[in-house]
Amino acid sequence: MAWANLTDTRCYYELLGQGEALVLIPGLGALCRADDPDAVELANDFTLVCPELRGIGRSRVKRTPTSLADYCSDLVELLDHLQVERAHVMGLSLGGTIAQRFAVDHPGRVNRLVLVSCAHRFGPFLREMATLVGHTMRHFPPRLFRRTLELLGSSPLYMDADPERIDRKLQARANSCEPSLHAVAQQLRCLVASEPDEQSFRITAETLVIAGEYDALIPHCYVRRMADAIAGSTFVMVEGAGHNPFAECAERLLPTVVSFLKTGVVKPIPPFPQSDAIPSGRATTKERKSA
Repeated sequence: MAWANLTDTRCYYELLGQGEALVLIPGLGALCRADDPDAVELANDFTLVCPELRGIGRSRVKRTPTSLADYCSDLVELLDHLQVERAHVMGLSLGGTIAQRFAVDHPGRVNRLVLVSCAHRFGPFLREMATLVGHTMRHFPPRLFRRTLELLGSSPLYMDADPERIDRKLQARANSCEPSLHAVAQQLRCLVASEPDEQSFRITAETLVIAGEYDALIPHCYVRRMADAIAGSTFVMVEGAGHNPFAECAERLLPTVVSFLKTGVVKPIPPFPQSDAIPSGRATTKERKSA
């Protein structure tokens, strides 16, 4: 547990593991990822730098952010504070969009880049989705808003396999330091205000782009389009996964990520286990006939 007193924020962060530095940028309203099981697994190979973004969790605001560039500036200062010149960078959802902006604005600070469930352009569909999330935040009770976001972010197969999963996750989060909805809304405003133009969107780092097959928040067609705009990047789609492939199938995804970050080689992701495609408690056609 540590804080860095930066220009615009008192940034809370945690360090975990050993090896080359890997910055994990959290998603919308998410806290430091050092306790995530996938982060603990990554710590076997890397020194994880796990910050809480400005205004979220234990990080305190000195100046309200107005664009994703503000979060990137915080990350540069944090790396300076840690005396890390270059690091691998990985971001999920909003964190992925911040990570791509970081790679555009500060190419000399990035070794390899992993972008998960994010896009570089917000056309009508994605803007409507962001508006929907904003409306539910404004008009739903906080617990119902968080439940809605969890549902939209889950793949149908993941949800059907354990219908009580969301309730357990919400209960666990209720016992932690939940970010204020005001801070989450500010993140959404920064996201909508920060779309890059075509001339400035240039990423030179080796890049792995990951999408979930059943991501309803940012469908994989938009993630693939982003990958096409990054020269030399590799796109992989995780079968059976939703918006957060790490939460749903880390055991299939992590070996691919570790291989890419360590060697630049992208190992194929194992296919979705077909036995898991049938929701629990439902008989198959074959079982119904035999009954």
